[in-house]
Amino acid sequence: MSSFEAAGTPITVDDETLREQVSDPVALASWCAQHPQDPRAVSYLRMLGRLDEAAIAGRRALADEGLSPVMRAVRRARYAHVLQWQGAFVAAEEQLDLAAEETGLEDPTSPSSMSVLAAVFQHRAKCRFEHAQAEHRDGFPEAARRLWEAALEDARRALFMRERLGVDGEGAIASSRQTVTRLSRQDLAA
Repeated sequence: MSSFEAAGTPITVDDETLREQVSDPVALASWCAQHPQDPRAVSYLRMLGRLDEAAIAGRRALADEGLSPVMRAVRRARYAHVLQWQGAFVAAEEQLDLAAEETGLEDPTSPSSMSVLAAVFQHRAKCRFEHAQAEHRDGFPEAARRLWEAALEDARRALFMRERLGVDGEGAIASSRQTVTRLSRQDLAA
């Protein structure tokens, strides 16, 4: 199980679902109430299960003018993650595809671009993972298999970038390892 902090609140990532679990939802909700314009609130509201609010905040964060392409990619990935949790997998994957393109618009070799691209691959892997599970539940095993393979490929890309290129810290590397481990099991039940 990987873990990190969000606004001073410990967060763990479940090994089976790959979803964040907030240890102190009251503290995180309080932070969101105090910082409604902070773009990180999109992720925190999502983690709290307040998906409609997170979607509104995500669209608002993307509407900010003057964002660099890399910062727009970060915000787009956060918004896509909300769409994923809402079950809008195709829309989420489209947003993540756009985010991947945006990371290379400035300097595709810069450490920040590479770090954001690794994060986009990681988020897209998790989105495709949940999409594969939904397709499996709905009786579409072939679609589920294709999505699962694409998810595993994205997770391996993120891990490769984070390990080999040194674009992220140990916490991000551990998260990518956790995702690859889960997807390597090829178990659609979660």
